[in-house]
Amino acid sequence: MQNKVILITGSNGEIGQALIKKFIKDTSNIIITIDLKESVDDFSVHESFHGSILDLKLIEVIHSKYEISEIYHLAAVLSTKAEQDPTLSSQVNIEGTNNMFGLCMKQFKKYNHPILFFFPSSIAVYNTTNSKNKRVDENSYCNNPLTVYGKSKLACELNGVIAEKNDSIDFRCIRFPGIISATSKPTGGTSDYAPEMIHAAANGKNYDCFVTPESILPFIVMPDAIDAIEMLMTTAKKNLSSNIYNITSFSPTAYDLFEKTLSFYPEFKVNYVLNQSRQKIINSWPNIINDNLAKQDWGWIAKYNFHKSYTNYLIPSILTYYKQQGAK
Repeated sequence: MQNKVILITGSNGEIGQALIKKFIKDTSNIIITIDLKESVDDFSVHESFHGSILDLKLIEVIHSKYEISEIYHLAAVLSTKAEQDPTLSSQVNIEGTNNMFGLCMKQFKKYNHPILFFFPSSIAVYNTTNSKNKRVDENSYCNNPLTVYGKSKLACELNGVIAEKNDSIDFRCIRFPGIISATSKPTGGTSDYAPEMIHAAANGKNYDCFVTPESILPFIVMPDAIDAIEMLMTTAKKNLSSNIYNITSFSPTAYDLFEKTLSFYPEFKVNYVLNQSRQKIINSWPNIINDNLAKQDWGWIAKYNFHKSYTNYLIPSILTYYKQQGAK
């Protein structure tokens, strides 16, 4: 293959948008995308498919047109919506992912090489309801996720590991903590109180926070998330001792997030309006993550701690983002 064909599903989401911006810098990449919505930005992708990962005819069209090198399978029903519609979650998150594994098998039979496959999992696979303040690693507390979303992510991890045994894919997965982005708005995740809070402040609005001020979750910012994906996907297979890795950066309380945001937006106010169902989910997730395996195998280290996330990324990037939005 002369050019690398990269397929991104769920390309209009936060991670998808960031990955496209990175991949288009290499003009030899042929980037194709799938999303339910039409492209939200004028990126120079080779072809955008407007449709669903449940559409087997669409997947067959892609298979017939392209020899795929890498798949970044980001399409999913996120945590809050997954709890509201478990049937849809099962269809998209599990059946849709299995469709992508099926595409890999067809590609393998046709072109005789495995597809490098990235799957974004989540700390939602853990259930630490009765074990708070414990530092979880990849093999602990992940037998019985509380949520439909967590169960679907865990099922896809297991299916990916199994699929790798038939040589059609090289399956690699990161269990992400909450991700905070300055340049894309939150899209329905349970941890979205953090980015929602910051974006509200940047727009001169107050914020109704749906969790208690004492709630703690691990987070990273989007540049670190994208760097982690790139680091994992470019590491030689022989250096990887696992298919699945944790990463993290900082674990603030909701009140810590408010205080830090307030230091940049002195008029900002937060009201704590508890959502019991979302709080229950937060309480089941770990607040401290052990990411030593990622550090050991592929040199992972977060560039942005809690303070630098604000000073070096979030505040300057959000200011630029909203200036650009206002100019459109």
